[in-house]
Amino acid sequence: MTPIPDCHLRDAARLWWAAFAPLGGGRTPAIRACHGIAAIGPDDRLAGVAGFRDGDGGFLAEMPMLARLLFRPAPATPDLVIDGIVVDGLRDGTGRALVEAAAGIARRSGRPGLRAEVALRNRPAMAFHAATGFAEIGRGRYGWPWSGPVAILRRPL
Repeated sequence: MTPIPDCHLRDAARLWWAAFAPLGGGRTPAIRACHGIAAIGPDDRLAGVAGFRDGDGGFLAEMPMLARLLFRPAPATPDLVIDGIVVDGLRDGTGRALVEAAAGIARRSGRPGLRAEVALRNRPAMAFHAATGFAEIGRGRYGWPWSGPVAILRRPL
């Protein structure tokens, strides 16, 4: 579901921040429901969340000070950038459904593809993106300094 329903915003922010917070995370920041996709299970429980970035901003409503100081953005792109995918369980299709929902948003907004920036050492995420049609188009030191090198991945639409 996008935008993320109000009743799931807090859980979506917690789940996403637990996976992607800078070291020492701090308090969970507010997120922008309109820049997120929630996977809701049959029990009305949040099963996963994906954020995305475009010309109007990203998933975080306001960047924490540490992020503003240390985060290094990758080169600009006309693609819709996936701003992190996290699921509350593995291998059940939730992640794939979130990618497909992001592809639908990209198509409707006239974007040529999806892009993700994934830490090279995150082998499960690299394998997941490859399995969902992403291919590496570059590498660099983007994101958090302690993340190490990242692969820039792209999936054309």
